Amino acid sequence: MVATALAINPVVSPLTSEVSTTLTVGANAAYEVFADAVEIPRWLPLVQTAKVLGRHIDGRPARVAFTRKLERGSLGYTLEYQYNVKELSVTWTTPQSSQLVLAGEARFIPLSSRACLMMYRLVLDLPIVDDASDMERHPASLVVAEFREHLRRLC
Repeated sequence: MVATALAINPVVSPLTSEVSTTLTVGANAAYEVFADAVEIPRWLPLVQTAKVLGRHIDGRPARVAFTRKLERGSLGYTLEYQYNVKELSVTWTTPQSSQLVLAGEARFIPLSSRACLMMYRLVLDLPIVDDASDMERHPASLVVAEFREHLRRLC
């Protein structure tokens, strides 16, 4: 019998980052673009793939499997989505059985017919640290900047 010593990492609390920004599109339009989880690889460069595993009754993705780019490889994870059309918000989380924690919320608040406030919160606890990634410093800012640029290209 061979004994193997395992290095136990100290318990680190998840990284939570929040950001809000003004977008130059209406809240409904921004919400609809953001709520299309299948399109995330088009506007968030660190996400390689998105595959819908299940849908809500209204057709929106309920469970989506993603592959995230890392400096040396990739990381697969699944997110479960909830949508609130009335409040123009999207929430997501990894299943409880997941080895990593990724959860968040995006909310779009109308300012005018052509502008809205995007409030974005992200909670991360990844088993792999990608030192070269801005995701480890302030991930919400990175995501919102990429989304804002995507909207700019669309309009």
